[in-house]
Order: sequence, then structure tokens, then C-alpha cells
Amino acid sequence: MRKPSRAAVTALVLWTALAAPARAAPDPYREYLDKYRCPVADRLQRLYEAGDPAVTRDRFLVIELLEHKFGYVQCLFHDHETRLTCEAASGFWYDKADVPRRMFLAPVKIAALARLGFSTDDSHGNFSLDRPVPEPVDFTAIADLMLKALYDGYDARVDKTLTFIAPFAPGLTLACDPVG
Repeated sequence: MRKPSRAAVTALVLWTALAAPARAAPDPYREYLDKYRCPVADRLQRLYEAGDPAVTRDRFLVIELLEHKFGYVQCLFHDHETRLTCEAASGFWYDKADVPRRMFLAPVKIAALARLGFSTDDSHGNFSLDRPVPEPVDFTAIADLMLKALYDGYDARVDKTLTFIAPFAPGLTLACDPVG
């Protein structure tokens, strides 16, 4: 039996590699969204639907990144649920009022928040944005905004811990129960 030539072996190896289905590299942002999108959108929808739309008290959701000293994003429905105000932590409130400020977000992180529509002025508080709430309300889009701000601004990742504060939506509904 004749031994295959080196060129034939090389061609066979190359053909096998090209013919094999390409595996996409894991997308860390997609994994993060897959983990947190439903819990955030679920809470947003429930707080939007709860209570009196004329009263803004407790109609907010705070998402806090435990592994960051001051990393959080919070949003509030207001003006009879026609507007949404969000804030991303700047570090302004980290220290007491009578102590010089020590916590600042890095310029590259501020730029990432600006690309999402947040203000870049942290001289009097957090980075903020205020926008109309479209009809019908897209809770997934609002959830994505909050999660992207945490991902780009504070390095939230799938392996980091997010906590939620939402007086009108304290836990998950069955829609977000993990499969298992």
C-alpha cells in the first residue's frame, strides 16, 4: 500500500478543519444579558403597573453591583408614567458631605455612560438621563439600558453579583424562574 503524500495529508487536514462547523466564541455580554435581562424587565414591568401612576414614591428600581464600591444604576417612572429618569452612580454620594470627595468614575467609564445618553456632569450628584416612555412600554429595552450601563460603566459581568431594590417588585415572578 502506498503512503499518502505530505501534500495530500495537509490538504485533508485543511479540508477537515474548514468543513467542521465553526464554533462561535462565547459572548460575555450575551451571557450577562441572558442571566439578568428577565429579572430586570420583570421588575420594571411590575413597578410600572403597581400603585398610583400619579405618585412616584417607591416606583423605582435600583440595581447594585456588589463587587464595586459605588456601582449602581437606578430608574424611576414619573409624570404619570410618561417619563423615565435614570441615574448611574458617579461616586459623588460615596463620602459624607463634610469630607473631600475621594471616589470618581474613570473617564473611559463616563464616556461609556455618555454613549447611552447619561449626562457627564457629576459635580452635584450622579450621571442622569431623563426620557419619555414610549407606548407600548418596552421593558426589555429599559432593562438593557440599565444592564449596559452597569456592564460598561462598572464592569458588571455574568460572574458578578447584582442585587435589586424595588419596593413594588421585590422578587421574581414565575416568568423568570430558572430552568432546572
